[in-house]
Amino acid sequence: MKIDDRVSGKTRLVGIIGNPLEHSISPYLHNSISSLLGVDFIYVPFRVEKESLENAVKGLKAINVVGFNVTIPYKKDIMKFIDDNTKEALLMGAVNTVKYIEGRFYGYNTDAEGFSRAFKEGTGGSFKGKKVAIIGAGGAARAIAVKIAVEGASNIALINRTLSKASDISDIINNNIREAAASSYALDDAKAKKVFSESDIIINTTSIGMYPEINVSPIDASFVFSKGQIVYDAIYNPLETKFLEEAKKAGCKTSNGLGMLFYQGIYAYEIWTGIKLSEDRIKDIYPSFLSILKN
Repeated sequence: MKIDDRVSGKTRLVGIIGNPLEHSISPYLHNSISSLLGVDFIYVPFRVEKESLENAVKGLKAINVVGFNVTIPYKKDIMKFIDDNTKEALLMGAVNTVKYIEGRFYGYNTDAEGFSRAFKEGTGGSFKGKKVAIIGAGGAARAIAVKIAVEGASNIALINRTLSKASDISDIINNNIREAAASSYALDDAKAKKVFSESDIIINTTSIGMYPEINVSPIDASFVFSKGQIVYDAIYNPLETKFLEEAKKAGCKTSNGLGMLFYQGIYAYEIWTGIKLSEDRIKDIYPSFLSILKN
């Protein structure tokens, strides 16, 4: 038999914490990058129940991992178990990347930077002077809202089933970023439909429409998109959600969350290793990454 020498006593461990994780393609991305660069890392999924989150973090520190990613639903909860969170992560209220340095865990947020680059590449648009509606009020919504506020959006509307959660994010923007004005609405509020209609950009940050529940949309079926709108869905599985399908039928420019996942992963990998991936490397990796999801 052929000896499997992919893992040795020198191999370092990285991974991802979340629940569920069956849909995640992050292990494919990070293990492929490590193979390409010749870095002796193995990236594995850690499905963790909510009541075990603190113990999971302690366990990962105890075994001296290089770091780990954090996904739904723990991007906010994880912060209280991390030794130091960056200022950006604190403002965004979410951590999706953790690095182990000399006995301490440091929390970062690469979602926002990954989203910004992916959005611009996928749609050709920018946020400066634009009216933006964001569906959802979780960790991804807050990170994206803060990022687009910093990048010059004129108005940001947070629209969520629970109004108080949306209001928390709009307050953070209004109290910390002078250039932007934020407001909040309940998803079933009649005013929300008008906000959607008047927005230049509509972004879904919820999991509504994600595999396997692919026949649902976060927006009421009676809403009709406008041709000039840009519509973005942070979901990447399926590649075209019902939300995006309806927007595309109306002539909108659309983009899914695959690019965000890709670039946040690239930035996370650079944090863990200190290796800056060249644009040529990134261009080599992306087509293979896309083929994984398609298959």
